Amino acid sequence: MLNAITSVQTKMPEQSRVSKPRLRFGRRWNVVRFLSCGGTTLVILGVTGVTGLLGSISRVNLFNPPNWIHWIHLGFGLFVLAVAVTGNHKLQTGLALLAAVAGTVLGLGGSASALYAASHSGIQALDVSDPLAHLTVGALAIWALET
Repeated sequence: MLNAITSVQTKMPEQSRVSKPRLRFGRRWNVVRFLSCGGTTLVILGVTGVTGLLGSISRVNLFNPPNWIHWIHLGFGLFVLAVAVTGNHKLQTGLALLAAVAGTVLGLGGSASALYAASHSGIQALDVSDPLAHLTVGALAIWALET
């Protein structure tokens, strides 16, 4: 009986050293997932914009770009999805880098433009929805490139 107790006691430290792996959501976000999610989002934006459903959601600038922007979102979204599924890693990384640079530049440029226009024309309600959306894309792309 004493031998059984000591063998259980000696196994306890071994079992306590082994811990369950922690959930690491950041490790699951990579370039292929970014391109898959981004391509799907671009296709949805393009289709809903071309059909006129997107503009009926709100009057915010984010939902009411010019019509040619919808076609660019749709075409580029299909290209991004194709690269996410069939492309090589170098092309996928290049597209994620393009999204990081373009999203950040469009977001910062749009924010600066909106702030400049508001300060010089006396606009009370500032709409920065589109620049914030592009900054989010840039941040998500940078995050995907880091993992």
